[in-house]
Amino acid sequence: MAMQDRTEPATPRKRDEARKEGRVAKSSDLISAVVLLFGLFIIRAAGPYMWEGMCNVYKDTLSNLHKNDLTVDGMQSLAISYGIRFGLICLPILVGTSAVAFVANVMQIGFRVTPKAMAPNLNKLDPIKGMTKLFSIRSAVEVFKSVLKVAVVSWFVYSFLKNAYPRFLDLAGMTPQQIGAVIGMLAWQLVIRGCMIILIIGILDFFYQKYQFEQSLKMTKQEVKDEYKRMEGDPQVKGKIKQRQFELARRRMMRDVVRADVVITNPTHYAVAIRYDSSEMSAPTVLAKGQRLLALKIREIAETNGIPVVENPPVARLLYRTVEVGQQIPEELYQAVAEILAYVYQLNEKTGKRQSAA
Repeated sequence: MAMQDRTEPATPRKRDEARKEGRVAKSSDLISAVVLLFGLFIIRAAGPYMWEGMCNVYKDTLSNLHKNDLTVDGMQSLAISYGIRFGLICLPILVGTSAVAFVANVMQIGFRVTPKAMAPNLNKLDPIKGMTKLFSIRSAVEVFKSVLKVAVVSWFVYSFLKNAYPRFLDLAGMTPQQIGAVIGMLAWQLVIRGCMIILIIGILDFFYQKYQFEQSLKMTKQEVKDEYKRMEGDPQVKGKIKQRQFELARRRMMRDVVRADVVITNPTHYAVAIRYDSSEMSAPTVLAKGQRLLALKIREIAETNGIPVVENPPVARLLYRTVEVGQQIPEELYQAVAEILAYVYQLNEKTGKRQSAA
């Protein structure tokens, strides 16, 4: 059989399976750009606090160096103490970048824990498959993208430094403080603009990853049919189940005929079994209905069990077409059905089979 083209969008089931396996449309470049950009702003905002903290650590270290106990226990205690202080100093950038990375991931793929994707897979260690991936079209595209990104960023850095070159010549007549301020400003502009370029590249890469992901999930028409069968069940099996359910429902319905007060017929085309108990129902209820052979069967059961059979073609047709089994009759049929029930009750009283109902 010839290979079918993958032209159909992925079904929700296939998307869910791909997500469980960890295959999602995600751009690592976009996450890196966002983390780097927000990290720089965090450093700029918390920079004075971090710089002051580091200076205090170095001052304490140098001023108390001769007081420290140079034993193993003393050095361990000192390392733990300074490690905690450095951790607190770096806490803003650690927490901030981690939160930004988490949000960037969630915004791309949503939040969902996939144990299957985190489970170890020994197939990934297969060297043959690794070589196949290394020389695949996807790998070639990724290499091209990396070279293109490096080229774009390098061209931007070169252009920025070329435009800033006259300002470097002016540094010769400045004081050290002024030189530091100018270099710091130029470095900040270079880094921020570079991050913006990387962010734009990351956004473009995200749309490319999304497109590539959708292409990889596409299915053939036969795969969609097979997927539908797995989700909804084989049509033949479903047909047999429906047939079985219909037969069971019909048997229950036929058993309920013996509880009816009257069977209204057409006389042979339709038959509808009606029951009314004022203590349980607000209106007469249809217990069973049928046409042709089923109508004859309902009539036969009624006659066998001594249930009155009343021929009223208009009412029988309306009841069959408008009322389902187990439902109460509509208001527009109250009068007609009430007259039939009254007639039946009178017959029952004459024959002594039924006491007058309230």
